Amino acid sequence: MPPSNIIGVTLVAALFGTGCIARDGSSAQPVITLEPAIRFQTMVGWEATAQAGQEEPGSSRYLDTVLALAVNEIGINRLRLEVRSGAENSIDYWSAMRTGRIDYKTWRCARYPTVNDDADPQHITEAGFHWTDLDSKVEQVVLPVKRRMEANGEKLYLNLNYVSFMKRGLCAGHAYGHNDPEEYAEFVLAAVTHLRTKYGLVPDALEVALEPENNIHWQDGAVLGRAIVAATRRLRAAGFNLDIIAPSTTKMSNAVKYLEDLARVPGALELVTELSYHRYSGVSEKNLRAIATEAGKHGLRTAMLEHIGSGHEDLHDDLEIGMNSAWQQYTLAFPGSPTEPTRSGGSYITLETSDTLRPVVRIAEQTKFLRQYFRFVRRNAVRIGAASDDDRFRPLAFINSDSAFVVVVKASAGGTLSIKGLPIGMYGVSFATADSSGAVEPARVAGTTFSASIPAAGVITIYQRSDVVQRSEGKM
Repeated sequence: MPPSNIIGVTLVAALFGTGCIARDGSSAQPVITLEPAIRFQTMVGWEATAQAGQEEPGSSRYLDTVLALAVNEIGINRLRLEVRSGAENSIDYWSAMRTGRIDYKTWRCARYPTVNDDADPQHITEAGFHWTDLDSKVEQVVLPVKRRMEANGEKLYLNLNYVSFMKRGLCAGHAYGHNDPEEYAEFVLAAVTHLRTKYGLVPDALEVALEPENNIHWQDGAVLGRAIVAATRRLRAAGFNLDIIAPSTTKMSNAVKYLEDLARVPGALELVTELSYHRYSGVSEKNLRAIATEAGKHGLRTAMLEHIGSGHEDLHDDLEIGMNSAWQQYTLAFPGSPTEPTRSGGSYITLETSDTLRPVVRIAEQTKFLRQYFRFVRRNAVRIGAASDDDRFRPLAFINSDSAFVVVVKASAGGTLSIKGLPIGMYGVSFATADSSGAVEPARVAGTTFSASIPAAGVITIYQRSDVVQRSEGKM
């Protein structure tokens, strides 16, 4: 998504690299130097769980606004579409709960246990699956986001995520069968086939199990490995070739161990595309580096795919140290109130619905900093080398797929910095601090080295205008 519609000004580079504000040797400005020949990870997407408060009363008054903000202002381009294991059941418990035929407590007991569709995991009995919960998310969130992205010339990355939480076991009278890899594979194939048949929608990825530590049947990475082998075999036989995301552990410190256990299953590791983890515990720089190292050994992407409360500090570390190609805080939005912020960093957008007729929709406080990365660094961008001579200014640099350069700097203080190594072009500057967001620097002319300022600690983004890059390339 080109960021050219952001309110701002441009920095115009001189044709022969002799900018009028070129840094001279006497300047005390911090210097950031780009090294485009040094290449790191390729970006896949900025993810959110497909929850926007769409099931709440009065959601029609805010849902369109939420989705427009998510796509056009924040830059979300990847969705986690959760499918609960309890969709395989002879009873449609979700519809029963939504229509008041059962209470929420009954629904909570029934949403993850399974009732086998039939005795043969190689045969899908469609009447044994109820996709109403999944369909609601697709119709109210996924398809509208997909259409908005396509209008911007981009493609949604859709991550189908299997969810089955039963850390304390099952409620009385219920059972669970997806610890059998063939039954798990049947369920996944049934879900993917349903999405294609009903919506013409094929997920880009399968996230094998959300937080496996939260299910007594998924405590060993080898269980994941067997599920991966069985599910991939069934999917590929049906013509589906999905990325495989695992292990999505609650604890950062568990991710490598789960992957090592998964690798004990013949053929499983070779099928994994993305090594995923959450940040709820076991967080350390040592563990983050271990994840990046383990992924690098096996040619895997890395992704931090959930942590309620994470802001740009964690994002920056996950990109720089963890070599992430995708990242998620949590949901798009969920209703809250002015006195109770929406899940305290669990939603990119806050909803104040105390007045149901006049809901207030805002970009969350942490999101205004995340946006400085998300909005400008797009899918298939490649991270390049960037170094600073001042630890207060930590840079990350990228080249988008349209050849436009982006430099994002996490600043622990206000100041003016010089950037060396940008190609000739037109550049916009945007920053976010605790007191302001989306403000821009005054227009000025620059050569291959130019200065940009941020008034206080925060994040500053220097982005090359992609429309200008495209016009210039068209003349060559």
